[in-house]
Amino acid sequence: MGCGQMGRAAAYALATGPDTTELTLVDRDREQAEELARWLAGFGDRPVRIEADPADALVGRDAVATALPWAATRAVIRTVVRTDPRVPVASITRPPTEELPGLDAWFRAAGATVLLPLGLEPGLTELLAVHVAERLDRVEALEIRCGGVPRQPREPLGYTAFFGGENDHHLPIAQREALALSRGRKVRHARFSGIETRDVDGVGRLEAYHDGMAPWLGEHPLLHGADCTQKTLRWPGFAQAVSGLARLGLLAEEAVDVDGVEVPPKRVVERVLAPQVRARPGDRDLVVLEVTAHGRLGGAQASLRSTVLDTADEATGLSAMARTTGFALAGATGLLAGRSVTGPGWHKPHRTLSAEQFDGLMRSLTDRGVTWLPAHEIG
Repeated sequence: MGCGQMGRAAAYALATGPDTTELTLVDRDREQAEELARWLAGFGDRPVRIEADPADALVGRDAVATALPWAATRAVIRTVVRTDPRVPVASITRPPTEELPGLDAWFRAAGATVLLPLGLEPGLTELLAVHVAERLDRVEALEIRCGGVPRQPREPLGYTAFFGGENDHHLPIAQREALALSRGRKVRHARFSGIETRDVDGVGRLEAYHDGMAPWLGEHPLLHGADCTQKTLRWPGFAQAVSGLARLGLLAEEAVDVDGVEVPPKRVVERVLAPQVRARPGDRDLVVLEVTAHGRLGGAQASLRSTVLDTADEATGLSAMARTTGFALAGATGLLAGRSVTGPGWHKPHRTLSAEQFDGLMRSLTDRGVTWLPAHEIG
């Protein structure tokens, strides 16, 4: 359900997967679903059908994958509960913080099996965190660095917006606090602060800045008492440029009077910048996810790292961000369809998936060309 760019990649992985016998597409824009079905026909002969009504789409299905915003995902889960709560649901979407406390109780009471969020971030970020943490005797610090960037930086920000249509002017420049953990306790940093450089083999020098982390990451027993940070990767200069706009008051959300018209400065900046950073024909992206754990191993200090790298695929036209997110969703859906994950409630991937299931999920990505370097010691 949801046939945008992320859903397109998930549908491609499912339609070409060895275990899929039939795929049903659902989208409020029927033309988008029909176009996706025609495109999928070029990659195999698996039956693909289209349904307008989510309830009708559930009949005879083994699992549901959703690549939708949270409000729509919530509506899908409610439809599943009303129609057939035995059908498990996987989703890429991160629920809003205010709804987190009641989610598990709701799913359990309804008898729904829900595995979320499992995309690139959140999803693979937390899974790789556990993957590296399991290989240390004790984790003292964990660093997650993740981002999608254009292959080549472009003025004025070195940033390209690969998602969103002509009328989508929202950019990742909002000023807010970013969550981190200090000795296991939640702390907050200003977004775009804590800038550091990261040299990534095959990519170049990137910068990382505080951008928050999944609030449930620290629930994992291996990370109790650890320092954990998550930063977004961009080409150098992005965070400094955004912070400069903020210092000038140009990212304020409060409207100001301009010749009798109330205008929020941030909306003006977004309207001006959006056409300049929108993806152009021929633009391609790449994804970097780097997770590093520091701690003790065999009585000595040790640092382990695991990395995911991907680039846009010319053959399918799928972006790196869509591939890593959609392929992860497809892998999660396969686990649900095969009943490897069962039982009512909210199944957080990093607490639910076993090492064997995680390895299988990662193989489903690497089999499609995504590069994954398992945990290895670094100097």
